[in-house]
Amino acid sequence: MTLNELIHFLQFADSALPVGAFAFSNALETAVEQRVVYDAATLAEFVGEQLRQSATSDGVAALAARRATLAGDYEALLSIDARLIRSKLNDELRQMLCRMGRKLAELSVQTSGDPILVRWRDDIVARRTAGCYPVTQGIVFALGGLDARSLFAAQQYGVMTTTLNAALRCLRVTHFDTQRIIARLARLVEELYEQVHEMSVDEIYSFAPVLDVLASLHERGSARMFMN
Repeated sequence: MTLNELIHFLQFADSALPVGAFAFSNALETAVEQRVVYDAATLAEFVGEQLRQSATSDGVAALAARRATLAGDYEALLSIDARLIRSKLNDELRQMLCRMGRKLAELSVQTSGDPILVRWRDDIVARRTAGCYPVTQGIVFALGGLDARSLFAAQQYGVMTTTLNAALRCLRVTHFDTQRIIARLARLVEELYEQVHEMSVDEIYSFAPVLDVLASLHERGSARMFMN
């Protein structure tokens, strides 16, 4: 990476990027309430399963969106977005992807102004496409000259930090615990990239029954600190 590319990577991988990630938890409160997660070890297992589910859906979509952007194939972007949103079983997860995707598109238009981003933002606002966050990430990283590995790393890092930042507020773990989990799961991210980087959009899947059940319980649960 050049320094310019590295700065772009750090900017769009930052957990403090103002796209609303702080409002979501990936249903961690329900996992805690149901005693699926109760300490640092079970939290690491929970986040690892989230990474696996996300890699074969969001990760594949993000990488495909990057390729479509580089090829100038806007219709492919719309198709990828439609395929990804249909793969999400839970309403709250769909809300998260759409809200964060729209925020990232609006932010990127302000910082870049690229015509593709402007068109993408306008289509999201007009509800011609869902504007899923991973697809928007793929567009942004392609236009920023960032490679596929950087994109996948940022996408997976976002999954980790969304849950781990929530864990600090609803589980008895420390910052040391969450940083150890990130260091440990980095190896899993590398493995997942090798598994999914050549997958097509038609191969997207997100089979993780426990996560889906927890997400559905969270929609009507009493233990709620976050929007999803």
